Amino acid sequence: MSLVSPSTAVSLLTAGLGIGLTLLLHYRSYVKPPLSSSSNTTDGFLPSFFIPAVTSHGRYLPLTARNSFSYSVLYVGVDIDALESGRLNLPFRVFAYSGHPITKILGLRSNNYLGKGDGRDSLREKLEAFLERSECGIQTHEIRRVWMVTSPSFVGWEGPNPLTTWYCYGKTKDGTGRGPLKCVILEVHNTFGEAHAYVLKADSPLRHEPAAGYDLAFTFPRSFHVSPFNSRDGYYRADIIDPFPPDAPPSHIPQVKILLRLLTPEHTHKLTAVLTSGPSPPIPLEPGSISAILAALAKWPFTLFSVTARTFYQAYILHYKKKLALFPRPEPKIAAEGQEGVFNPPEKDDQRLGIVIGRQKEAWTERKARDVIGLWAQGRAEHVGVGLEVNFGNGRERMVIAPKGDDRHSNGNGHGSSNGHRNGHASLHQQKDIESETLRITTSDPNFFTNLLLSPSPQHSLILFPERLTSVSTTSLFLTLFASPPTPSKDFPARQSASIRSRFFLHLYSYSTLAPTPQIPSLNTYHFSDDPTILDWRTRLQITRLLFWTWFGEMADENLLNMLKGRFVPGQEPWLVWDRGMKRVWGIDPNVPNDGGSVRLDE
Repeated sequence: MSLVSPSTAVSLLTAGLGIGLTLLLHYRSYVKPPLSSSSNTTDGFLPSFFIPAVTSHGRYLPLTARNSFSYSVLYVGVDIDALESGRLNLPFRVFAYSGHPITKILGLRSNNYLGKGDGRDSLREKLEAFLERSECGIQTHEIRRVWMVTSPSFVGWEGPNPLTTWYCYGKTKDGTGRGPLKCVILEVHNTFGEAHAYVLKADSPLRHEPAAGYDLAFTFPRSFHVSPFNSRDGYYRADIIDPFPPDAPPSHIPQVKILLRLLTPEHTHKLTAVLTSGPSPPIPLEPGSISAILAALAKWPFTLFSVTARTFYQAYILHYKKKLALFPRPEPKIAAEGQEGVFNPPEKDDQRLGIVIGRQKEAWTERKARDVIGLWAQGRAEHVGVGLEVNFGNGRERMVIAPKGDDRHSNGNGHGSSNGHRNGHASLHQQKDIESETLRITTSDPNFFTNLLLSPSPQHSLILFPERLTSVSTTSLFLTLFASPPTPSKDFPARQSASIRSRFFLHLYSYSTLAPTPQIPSLNTYHFSDDPTILDWRTRLQITRLLFWTWFGEMADENLLNMLKGRFVPGQEPWLVWDRGMKRVWGIDPNVPNDGGSVRLDE
């Protein structure tokens, strides 16, 4: 008796032919002759590869925390113009550019490189915009070819990408071919969702003799918080191999090797990280290499998935086994100026090699707090005749609220124009009056508006501003603008908001051994937002909700760290922000911890 009925056999045969035909058409749709690396070279493109590699780390300081490890990693090295032309797309979606990562086995897209994007800008466009913004002195028309080494997405997983290296090559004298290496860009990402880039020019004064086996080397200041186990000060020494030297033949297979050494401010060797291609040779990104690419993925099936797990495992070893304390995450900043006395400052960067290209997303509480304060400031300007201008050092849009009598207007979100007068032509005397009546605040605090709502009084805010990278143009104007209203509201939202502020700051007070100065009012004072003539009941209830979730988040973070027995560097705990502020007031170095660590008054 037949095991398969005729109708079933016909169905299976039809399905098989259909699948086979679909795969054949899919294969043909991704074959764009010629696609070999040699043809790419003929067309001027640099050859592109799938690159098995090894990363190794070794820590030497402190001596009690010596540690080392090595892991296999998978990278791709691509000519960005060949990538974006579609020439590197492989059959069966083994490798493809753009689109959602779930639609391919391996892939790249421009979204997460050199700053966040929506995928519309090409890698070349983002690179040129970055070079112009960095003011590094390299003109975009000078760049002929760009070879990018990065970690691809894998079956939908677009994991963290700690290091992406851009090798930018200039033009030949006649402008038609690829010239020598113009610069190397090291794009660094951390686990906090932030990104930084260092531009290393071939003619940089920071370039020096490389180590044996390398082509070029640089020593440059650090300015980015990569690991919570390292401070931001000190230097990097980078020794790099040029993957496409000027005398390389057309059949040249590039070698990727970067030796990165972390040096203390005294140039003592602290840590070494090495990325090197191998032990397997790079695999050309071309149709004939599909089986080799799939074999490499089968050999290291979890490598692209395991970057985060490996990072946390090594963090566990350093924190719990090696007893290294944590440095809190600082706000990214490209230079040390303006951060004197602030914890974990970056090394001074006179060449401005370090460029901030990615910051943490703005919290929903901060967006709502901005809207509320923008609405409040417009009404307050009518009452006291003081305008408000908030300028951000972290790339966010500034807020401008015109003073009373000036027709510069802002919308409901507090965004307005900074130009103009009621007659369109302000006299010099009038302009000076306007400037004297406008409070200007400069800040890099990512939670500036939320912290304003959370501080019980303007005096409390002024104490904390130095710790939060914030300064005001005139202290008296700040106190005038943010003073308590003459007839404050005492309804439910006002009472609940006051209760949250009091609880939060009593908690901060409890970690300080220094008493507040007499100029600081009590925690029960009325808040500037308790003005019923400016903010209605619904808006003030929204403030209560914002304060609750901010307070809840702060307490949850602290309790979670205590539960996990985590330890910050003594004196740099986030909840010691008030203690550090009071130390500044009393003339004490805020970075010197209290005797015996964090002393609480209620212990």
